[in-house]
Amino acid sequence: MSEKSQVLNCNDLTGGWTSAGVAILNTVRFLKEDYDLPQVMGYTGFAFRININAADVDVAGPTAFDWESIFERGLANLGIKATTVRTKDFVAPTPEELKQAIAMVQDSIDQGVPAISWDMHVPEFGNIYGYDDQKQAFMAKDPAGDQPLPYEKLGRGQVNEMFVATVQDSFEIDRKSQLKNALEMAIEHARYREHQHELPPYENGLKGYDAWIEAFEKGQVSEFGNAYNIHVVQDARRVAAKFFDWLKVEWKDDERISNLCYDAQEKYNEVANHLEELIELYPFPQGGEPNKPQNAQITIDKLQLAKEAEFQAVNKLEELLEEVK
Repeated sequence: MSEKSQVLNCNDLTGGWTSAGVAILNTVRFLKEDYDLPQVMGYTGFAFRININAADVDVAGPTAFDWESIFERGLANLGIKATTVRTKDFVAPTPEELKQAIAMVQDSIDQGVPAISWDMHVPEFGNIYGYDDQKQAFMAKDPAGDQPLPYEKLGRGQVNEMFVATVQDSFEIDRKSQLKNALEMAIEHARYREHQHELPPYENGLKGYDAWIEAFEKGQVSEFGNAYNIHVVQDARRVAAKFFDWLKVEWKDDERISNLCYDAQEKYNEVANHLEELIELYPFPQGGEPNKPQNAQITIDKLQLAKEAEFQAVNKLEELLEEVK
């Protein structure tokens, strides 16, 4: 390995509750600067995700998914061809895997584009935007901060699992294909279970609300995990509403599509409003008292209302998809 260094100008890296969506934006904007967070999270599907552990609403829910396929598919819908490398089952990378990942990251930065990685300072997604061979360290930012990351710590963070995604190429994609693909991703997530195994008992999409309610009915809710999930899902639905607010103008030349986008915007705002009422009850990171019977009943009522609004939102997405097709 040659002794070299490279640092990209990332002073204005974006922040937000869905670290995967934020990390994608912070990479994509070096290639396609017109995108903002609602567009990125909408087109990649992250604005519509919900994934809840029915046992206790654990903190891992928002990041417990098939990273490779979701990132690659989502980035492709932004006109980005990506390559990913990952170690699974909480196994740290071998020396050869680490060497491959370091080379991928350095090549991406040399090309002027930050890499996306996992669990650098905390088990969340973030960006690697620089490296220094002499110091054997990356410059890395995630929700826990912006600080050096020793090469040897890549994939050896709090959970011993390596994931790196880098851009290989960019291409043009038309708005009809983008909208169609985004709607298909959102509907699939809402209607079908993504997980191959019964345990942990994760449920995504509309059934995610049922799993959430189940945990509250059992009185076994994680204070920290529940508060985190509420903030992530509520923020994502607000972003989804902003995405459709933008789309209704983007498609103003097609009255039917524009009107359906307006309807979807209204429904996702309704979901966000119901969940927002729980944020004060369950502040992050303190968590509040989710297993207190009075709080549990309030939460169950709000989650049922949020699920009904999201059910209606998904119906609008299906109408939109038929119209776009």
